[in-house]
Amino acid sequence: MLNFSFVVVTTFGYQSSPLILIDGFEATTDNLARLQPDDIESFSILKDASATVLYGARGANGIIMVNTKAGKEGPVKLSVRLDANTSMPTRIVEMLDGVSYMKLYNQARITRDPLLGNFYSEQKIQSTLNGENAMIYPNTNWYDALFNKSTTNKKANINVSGGGQVATYYVSLGMDKESGLLRVDKKNNFNNNIDIGRYTVRSNVLFKLTPTTKLDTRLQARFERYNGPYTSATSIFNMVMNINPVDFPAVYEPDEKNLFTEHILFGSSYANGSLMPNPYAQMVRGYEDRNESTIIAQATLSQDLDFFTKGLKFQGKVSANTWSRYAGRRSYNPYYYDLESYNQITKEYKLLLLNPTTGQPYLGDVTPVRDANGHFYFEARFNWDRTFGDHTISAMTVGMMEEKLLTGGNSNSIYETLPERNMGNSGRLSYSHKDRHFIEFAYGYNGSEKFTGKMRYGFFPSIGVGWMLSNEKFFEKLTPVMNMFKLRATWGLVGNDAIAGRSGRFFYLSDIQLGGGAYRWGSSFMNAYDGYSVRRYANPNITWEQSEKWNLGFESGFFNSALKIQGDFFKDYRSKIYMTRQNFPNTSGLEASISGNVGKVTSKGFDGSFEIQKNFSPNFWLSARGNFTYAVNKLVELDEKDYPDQYLKRLGSNINQQWGLVAERLFVDEYEITNSPRQDFGEYMAGDIKYKDINGDGVINSNDRVALGYPTVPEIQYGFGASMGYKTIDFSFFFQGNANTSFFINAGYSGTSGIAPFVNRRNALAFIAEDYWSETNPNIHAFWPRLSTDPINNNTQQSSWWLRNGSFLRLKSVEIGYSPKNLKSVGINTGSRLYFSVENVAVFSPFKLWDPEMGSAGLGYPPNRRFNVGFQLLF
Repeated sequence: MLNFSFVVVTTFGYQSSPLILIDGFEATTDNLARLQPDDIESFSILKDASATVLYGARGANGIIMVNTKAGKEGPVKLSVRLDANTSMPTRIVEMLDGVSYMKLYNQARITRDPLLGNFYSEQKIQSTLNGENAMIYPNTNWYDALFNKSTTNKKANINVSGGGQVATYYVSLGMDKESGLLRVDKKNNFNNNIDIGRYTVRSNVLFKLTPTTKLDTRLQARFERYNGPYTSATSIFNMVMNINPVDFPAVYEPDEKNLFTEHILFGSSYANGSLMPNPYAQMVRGYEDRNESTIIAQATLSQDLDFFTKGLKFQGKVSANTWSRYAGRRSYNPYYYDLESYNQITKEYKLLLLNPTTGQPYLGDVTPVRDANGHFYFEARFNWDRTFGDHTISAMTVGMMEEKLLTGGNSNSIYETLPERNMGNSGRLSYSHKDRHFIEFAYGYNGSEKFTGKMRYGFFPSIGVGWMLSNEKFFEKLTPVMNMFKLRATWGLVGNDAIAGRSGRFFYLSDIQLGGGAYRWGSSFMNAYDGYSVRRYANPNITWEQSEKWNLGFESGFFNSALKIQGDFFKDYRSKIYMTRQNFPNTSGLEASISGNVGKVTSKGFDGSFEIQKNFSPNFWLSARGNFTYAVNKLVELDEKDYPDQYLKRLGSNINQQWGLVAERLFVDEYEITNSPRQDFGEYMAGDIKYKDINGDGVINSNDRVALGYPTVPEIQYGFGASMGYKTIDFSFFFQGNANTSFFINAGYSGTSGIAPFVNRRNALAFIAEDYWSETNPNIHAFWPRLSTDPINNNTQQSSWWLRNGSFLRLKSVEIGYSPKNLKSVGINTGSRLYFSVENVAVFSPFKLWDPEMGSAGLGYPPNRRFNVGFQLLF
């Protein structure tokens, strides 16, 4: 799923993502991600107050607007597009092979405690190196065993458009066939790989009911059939990146005792009292069969009211959006075996069943999963536009109501299952003089169920002015070079009621549940009654988060608009941010935390873009575009703990600023440890990380954390690309990048990001084996500290030792196409095209260990590289 957000982060509250509008109606990020590219007519982004205030509380974080195609009067036009692509990971980090792993694991044991001795014998290491019996001396490349190198996906889109005087239409059908990288094992009678079939139908029909009345109907339906493993592919990948290659094979061949055993003998072993996961067993233990559907019905009735007063129009909108997911999951519980004994003379071995009471060799009953929701929206709008000589006046007012329903799922919460409702009114009044001078006033008056009393409704005004200098007489001398130049400025307030999740609504109500500490009464204290627990205190003063937006921008065109440049300087003052208040002491006797509208953030920056369109000859053309955004923010008010040291406070820092310890280097020897400030994070020795005592109190702990690096969200984002064509050949490319951003390598030992080796006998990244501290290589600036098979909390602290530059420049896409001519004789129109493209071609970054876009999730699944070939035929 795609996640869209603006680089201009202006709040640390619950909701910071923008509003997405498709054909004027609210949509989800999933709706946008699944939208067929052939169906898109235009795409734009709104961020200034005068544009967003009309959308009320929904537009506080900006707006992404997408319009889909509509039919035009004329003959029927048919377009057919087919694509096939091969997809593979951009880069899989290299893990240690079995021999290297065992040698380094032994070293990690004895470097901390020589009395422990080796865990893996020299005989096992040598036999593994010699490639002897794989049941006894496995050396499994788990990634190659479970994943294919690549997979092939297919896409198709067919659309037809046209119409006459009564109606115009655009109808499309999209089909996607996607598969995963998991290998399918023939031992099973079901397909455990990911197999997705997705079908999208769109019908945009505009009815001209009368010369002054139009009805625009837009229907979209998306149906998805998913088949995949019971354990998610993401979890399987995480297991593969953690499991070592030598402790057991994926499956044991039967020993004498199990010659007639009917179930599969999956390998496993115990580590720290728990069974080690077998990625292969998890991949084949079951499946999930899921059906998902989204149906969106929209209608817009437009009526000219010139008979009442010239320039007056009415528009009524209604939308119904329903989504549902139904799945059936079946699985069995694998039987796990470990090697009990091995006779090196007879080559016979015995297996030990590790879970005799919990295994189940057959698929169990279907576990049903269901979820559904609905979104209903109503809008009425009046527009009035009149021109009186050199003066143009326009006015608009909009009323809206919406309801969101959680119609399925497993929630029992009254807050989550009650309908979610909003309503509001917004308006705009604008004036222009000779297309030179512009002024506009807009407002939003919005109501939210989340608040009560006088807090329920909020009034949010805005004002904007513009000056088209290029229409002034004094500008005429410049028009041969600069044919268009406009200045604009806006100010406004925008409200945001999305300050907590669905379960956290109704802030004016307390949340008290039965089930607190029990009370006992009576002479024998045998009468017990449950108490009550307070999960939230009622607060009728919670209100709208408010954004005060300032914007100063310009638009310019050069050489008859062959070159267009625009830019905006912006500032956002976000106040009344809902947050948990941390300054309430425990002695206050409160059971639940206290929250309030006490946060404030300022944001500012610049956003600019350019566009070049030039035809050098009838046969050669060039188009280029680029954008650049610089945005910074600062916390100016928040309720945080009263830290004794100023540098511990978030006040004055970026929302996404991270704190950590300052690492000086690795300890040289025990003498240095004895004569250094005590580090309060558990045991440590020579070769472990040495931190700086910031406050000079002789103890290094959490009070010595300081702000480190840039924010985790880039302060600079940019992109640029070009398209060019010569006769029937075209070529295009696009780069995207960011700068002024940092992340921390996670030196922990769990999850998708922690890379600490050997803990719980997990595998190790190959580059750790190339640069680590040891007695024979006491490099105090080595990448990895002294090895260990146990967690060393001293080395996993977030610190400058693990801080990395997250900037990168990615060649996002390259495409070459061929557009044949003179195909009219076979019924194919001009514009048909054959093309080849590559996505995620290359990345340039100072960080080399894994794809920098993954940030700290070094063991996570990387972005995919796709090689695509396709054609589009127009009839």
